Amino acid sequence: MNAHLTLLRTMRAAGPHSQVPQYGELAAHLQDRFAAVGKSAWVEFAHVQRVAAEIWGPEATAHVGQVLRAARVFEKTKRKSDWELAEDAIERLPRRWRDALRAHAELSKQGARVKAARIWSAAHLRNVALVLARWVDHCDTSGLPMTPTGASLDAYASAIANRASARTASDYAARILSGFSIIAPGFSSEACDFVVQDWKERAAKEGSSTKTGSQLVGVRRIYDLGFELMDAARARTVRGPQAAKEFRNGILLALATALPQRARAMSALASGTTLHLIGDNTIRIWLPAHLLKLSEDQKNGEPFERLLTSQKLCEAIEEYLEKFRPIFDDGTFLFPSSLNRGEVVTEKHLGRLAGDLTERAFGVRVSLHRLRDNVATDASELLSAGGRKAAYLLGHKDERTTQRYYDHSQGVAVAEEFIDLVEGRRAAMPELAL
Repeated sequence: MNAHLTLLRTMRAAGPHSQVPQYGELAAHLQDRFAAVGKSAWVEFAHVQRVAAEIWGPEATAHVGQVLRAARVFEKTKRKSDWELAEDAIERLPRRWRDALRAHAELSKQGARVKAARIWSAAHLRNVALVLARWVDHCDTSGLPMTPTGASLDAYASAIANRASARTASDYAARILSGFSIIAPGFSSEACDFVVQDWKERAAKEGSSTKTGSQLVGVRRIYDLGFELMDAARARTVRGPQAAKEFRNGILLALATALPQRARAMSALASGTTLHLIGDNTIRIWLPAHLLKLSEDQKNGEPFERLLTSQKLCEAIEEYLEKFRPIFDDGTFLFPSSLNRGEVVTEKHLGRLAGDLTERAFGVRVSLHRLRDNVATDASELLSAGGRKAAYLLGHKDERTTQRYYDHSQGVAVAEEFIDLVEGRRAAMPELAL
């Protein structure tokens, strides 16, 4: 009889009142079986976990899932930093442009201003370099000089708008001029400035192509969906990676509703540093300025701090940190990757994950950024002085940024009232004190 069958027989003979096999013992067993039969050992061990859960219960055998995850998911090569990605983008440019952009990158890293040039973030530098590379390809293909004129820049922006949107065209035109302010410091063109401003105004009139009224879902529905996912995780017969992932996803939706921050800030939440449970059903969020959407020269400024008071949410996070989060790894990030051990879900994938979850539940894709719009709309409509409170919730410095939600919220109020009439109910706001 092989070691796998021996372990199963021993577990079944021991019964529920005996001690559960410990992590070290199980890890050694799985390692030996992997050496003997390869990846089939993982399938065997998944069965061991199911049997263990039947005997001792899912909570007492959660560490069995940790053993399997540790064996199957390895720590991978660290992702490149934002500055390294920017350097990769610069490498695609003509040689004569690279030195100027690299020099500006070094100044930006140091937070130094030179000749009134703005400090750039790594993300902005990368975006500028990528657009400049596309501009070079366009000029080579079209037989145009690389130095833009009003006519050539407008023609390029028009081509981009035809393929994408006015907003994308506006961004591209602005980034090209931004790049030339560094690679050709003496460059100046009123015609190009006019083109950039013109496309900026067109983009403002067009609005965001990724934001439609159909994507607005009441924040209470999203908040409740988060807790439904947590309940589903608790109900699983095996407390393994799938249960941990489901509970994590529930925390994401519930907390993102209560704390409508951007994906970059959400991905940085970590127990003991940026997120603290401080008692009295209160969650303290503390985010340094460099994680916020601020200009680069403001990223050494005041941090974002918020206190959230909710017994339901606080208890859920506490349960997650104690019982589900350790299944991923021994890290502290609130939203660990299910694929890369020791890594956090990136901001890009975190936004996509929220969209996947809401699309599956409601047939409507609501990314984390779009969730902020839902919060703004509900707050504008349902709270007194809603516009100001929405600006506070979203962290908008300029109330005009939030003002556009007023127009839509008027229609939401009528639709909500009609649904209440048809279904005979009244919608309630989330159980949150912000």
